Amino acid sequence: MLLILLTGCASGTADVTVKKDGGIDISFSLQLNSRVDSLAGGKIEELLSSRLQSAGIELHKTKVGQATEYQFLKSYASLEDLQLNAGSLDIVDTQAVTDNNWLYTRYDVVVQPKLNAYSEEIIDGLGTLSVPKSLVRLLLQSLALDFRLTVPYDLYGPNNAAEQDGNTLTWHITMADSEPLRLVLYIPNIKNTAIAGGAILLLLAAAVTLFIRRRAWRKPKAS
Repeated sequence: MLLILLTGCASGTADVTVKKDGGIDISFSLQLNSRVDSLAGGKIEELLSSRLQSAGIELHKTKVGQATEYQFLKSYASLEDLQLNAGSLDIVDTQAVTDNNWLYTRYDVVVQPKLNAYSEEIIDGLGTLSVPKSLVRLLLQSLALDFRLTVPYDLYGPNNAAEQDGNTLTWHITMADSEPLRLVLYIPNIKNTAIAGGAILLLLAAAVTLFIRRRAWRKPKAS
């Protein structure tokens, strides 16, 4: 009965899109049905608004039928801009190991979501409830979130994403998940790649020229 009660209570989508010019777009949508919204919607909105406001992001709230939807969209000029202005969100812990090669840089990234800590913060802020806190915790931990990462080129190496569609990876996570997101990215060194490509073209041109000359030398002279 609890599983039936919890099904479809809350769902969300987070999209991170990296553009060709290095810019980053982040969008987020969280939809709570009437049961969850009446129980914890006010505290969730307060928590989201306070964290987002400190990062210069405006939260939008709309009604979708009987459900309530919270959304925000934010664009950053670069990764450095994101790190400088969005650090106060404190949603994940990220570790990245960089391996520099001549033609590319390999980034081995591990992202640990911290959503479970938010569910406990919400529960602690609700005060006296007419239902057991264990049920509230179960409701919050049933929140399903799709996290999608899109890059402008097919740069992905090994990863533990649930799905890959073209240049987009998708992970399915919940507030209760403790499994980190893992992925490897290969970012080409454009300058060195161009040098290597030019060297290959020169070698091909030299090989073709040498082949033509050898054919000309071997061609019998007319008597």
